[in-house]
Order: sequence, then structure tokens, then C-alpha cells
Amino acid sequence: MLLRGYRFEHPKTERSVVVHGLSYIWAGLFGAAYVRWVGYGSVLQAVAINLAFAVGTVLFLGITSYIAPLQQFLALVVGLPAIVVVQGMMMVSLIKTGFRRRGWMIRSHD
Repeated sequence: MLLRGYRFEHPKTERSVVVHGLSYIWAGLFGAAYVRWVGYGSVLQAVAINLAFAVGTVLFLGITSYIAPLQQFLALVVGLPAIVVVQGMMMVSLIKTGFRRRGWMIRSHD
């Protein structure tokens, strides 16, 4: 499954945090702010990833302005959601690494 859900459980307090399909969209849209909101993960790495994706998105938008309108529309309809999903996957990966480093248990969540 492309957007795998995770359930993070603290071994002592039994507090749990669930990250699922929609979390990837929120993480892709809000990036470092989402990583900070969840509370675990490297916010500095998330900011660097945000900046890289921002530059890439601006370049992508600039390049698509030079192609035919129909091709531009198709590129934007496919490209922009793909950018959001890929960034979301990277942010969730940062969150997962952050929980793992702090000793939380990670389980698949369907």
C-alpha cells in the first residue's frame, strides 16, 4: 500500500498517535508545520525538504508555462498532487524516524 498507516505507541504511558492516509495529504500541504504539530521528527530537516519542494514546484510551474495549454493543464493536474503526496511521504517518514528514536513502538494501522 502506497500510503501506509502507522500507529505509534509510547511503551510506558501507552499514549498513541495514528498517522493514516489523510495525514499524508496534510503533511504534504503543511510540511514542517505538520511535523511540528505531531510533535516528533526533525523540524529542521522538514524545513529543508519544504524549501527544496518549494523551489521544485516553482520551477515546475515555470516550465509548464512554456508548453501548450492542454499539455500544461494535464501536467498540472498530475504534477501538483504528485508533489503534495511525495512531500507528505517524506514528512511522514521524518515523523516515523522521530518516534522510533524516542523509543516508541511502531505498528501498521489499516
